[in-house]
Amino acid sequence: MAIQEQPTHTLEQLFEDLADSFLELKIQQEPSEVHGVLVGMLVQSDKKSVDDWLALLDMIDLDTAQIDERTQSIMQEIYQITREGLASDQYDFQLLMPADDYEVGERANALAVWASGFITGYGLAAEHKRDLSVEMVELLNHLHAISELDDQLSDSEENEKDLYELYEYVRLGVLMLRQAMQGDTGAAVEPSSEGKTLH
Repeated sequence: MAIQEQPTHTLEQLFEDLADSFLELKIQQEPSEVHGVLVGMLVQSDKKSVDDWLALLDMIDLDTAQIDERTQSIMQEIYQITREGLASDQYDFQLLMPADDYEVGERANALAVWASGFITGYGLAAEHKRDLSVEMVELLNHLHAISELDDQLSDSEENEKDLYELYEYVRLGVLMLRQAMQGDTGAAVEPSSEGKTLH
């Protein structure tokens, strides 16, 4: 896939663009899921390419032969923003999620499928078994639990707050896992391990 210019869209815009493209192409997977796969791959090595990402998507039965030039361009931009966000010392990595004006249940579902995609990508991209700390094993276990998050949620202030805290836990946990996997020496990222329940 050809290298593109500097990203010009936000991840929220790219979420909508990719969702529209997948709908037109009759691709079953959701944007958040394929982004989770990407991040699961990149936490292990930031040398992985867009083509490596597509190879993993083929392994989860996404027919990448369907992907047209416009969709490739969107995915390239998502890849670039994500890779740069993971490597940034400003901790500005973000998940590919629907905007805040979506209902809580829809955003909870997106977080759940993101976590599922991450677990899949992390497992498929592993080149050899690594010994992880207790904290990292706990994080992966929490991601498994988040992948089963209930999406039948009311738009309550409490659920909104809990979903935000879960999102931040996942976001910072991924950065911490990347540090552990790639041996970064920057400031430590310490997400709270306190579990949250959506009502």
